[in-house]
Amino acid sequence: MNLKLIPTLITAATLFVSPLCFALDNSELKIWQDAVAQEFNHTVEMRHYLHANGELGNQEYQTQKYIADFLKAQGIEVTLGTQDAPTAVIGVLNPKKGHAIGLRADIDALPIKERNDLPYASKAKGKMFGQEVDVSHMCGHDAHMAMLLSAAKIMAEHKNLIDRTVVFVFQPAEEGDSLENPFTAENPKLSGAKALVENGLIEKYQIEKMFGIHVMARAPSGQILISEGSALNSADGVFIDVIGTQSHGAMPWAGSDAIYAASSIVVALQQIVSRNANLSSGMGVITIGKLTGGEAANVMAGQASMMGTIRSNDAKIRETLLKRIPEVANNTAKACNTEAKTRIVEIYPVTVNNKELAHETVANLQEAKLNAQISNWNPGASEDFSFYTQKVPSVFMFLGIDKEGVKDAANNHSDKFLIDDSALSSGVMAHIIAATYTN
Repeated sequence: MNLKLIPTLITAATLFVSPLCFALDNSELKIWQDAVAQEFNHTVEMRHYLHANGELGNQEYQTQKYIADFLKAQGIEVTLGTQDAPTAVIGVLNPKKGHAIGLRADIDALPIKERNDLPYASKAKGKMFGQEVDVSHMCGHDAHMAMLLSAAKIMAEHKNLIDRTVVFVFQPAEEGDSLENPFTAENPKLSGAKALVENGLIEKYQIEKMFGIHVMARAPSGQILISEGSALNSADGVFIDVIGTQSHGAMPWAGSDAIYAASSIVVALQQIVSRNANLSSGMGVITIGKLTGGEAANVMAGQASMMGTIRSNDAKIRETLLKRIPEVANNTAKACNTEAKTRIVEIYPVTVNNKELAHETVANLQEAKLNAQISNWNPGASEDFSFYTQKVPSVFMFLGIDKEGVKDAANNHSDKFLIDDSALSSGVMAHIIAATYTN
């Protein structure tokens, strides 16, 4: 999850209570609350184990075994992998009851060396595109797995209280494939949530609604924030090669300047956002993060290349950016008497929470005494949970994990990212409430 965090903003919609929401049965609620409290130490134990043993995207075979063995021990039906997501684990509770709810946890780690002084700090190694790297769960996927495993265990123990099918989706490669670089591959393979969706996950298990939880730094421990629309941005990549004609730097008329053309393209791309995107609907960003070209100070460059990222919180704005970038780049290059070869790599769509389901979920969580609120906080990140939201009504929740008194906590993807374990109980309970009380 690629993050740029901004302060939390809570809207007046916090006060909204869905009319479709029925009162939770107090006796049942106490059963769930007691079970979550009893399970807490085990939830923490599982997180610490998973934290110390992270694996990269599409290589999570030991993690897969750990999850599958645990689910089977609870009497949950287990399927290992799909055609394009071989390390996935799908668990099914109450398979014959129907009206299935899907609960998702991502299982992959990041190529980051952890720099926390913890007894369970990661010392794991792995291979990213064939090169050895340090590996750690510095985005919180260890917490996601532990929370969903504990929720699955508790729900299996009380499955008679759940009047529907529950599908536990343990998904690989949310951070991307670690075997093949999708930015350099001619035909990037399916991976992560997109692989599961295109391999027929939703249809096979007749999932009607999907829920996911992501732990987030810079929000109070145990606080649950749910957006009623765009929760996270789309993410796409752009790669442009500019081909000119090299010449002596003192005689630029004898060639065509690739660096001048590339610089003109960088400027022209910004006008797509300001002049083509309907910014009354949302936001868009085109950032060229790397620009290279040339060989010497006195030689006019015959080639240049650039790469960048494209972000938006609105599907139509994203569509506009993806369409216009090649047109603007190629025509700007032509105007500079050069040629541009533009490649767009589509990564993740916008993650959009269903508005009605978001309000229903917040109302249910509040009735279960959880600190849940409707929020307009979009951390600026991107997530492949977006592929589920395109298929069925879905809700993606943010769970705060900062201890009381902590200021300027290390963000997700930092080498010092930390999770307050006390937040885990809220996540476990949120899974149970979503699966049990959603209409």
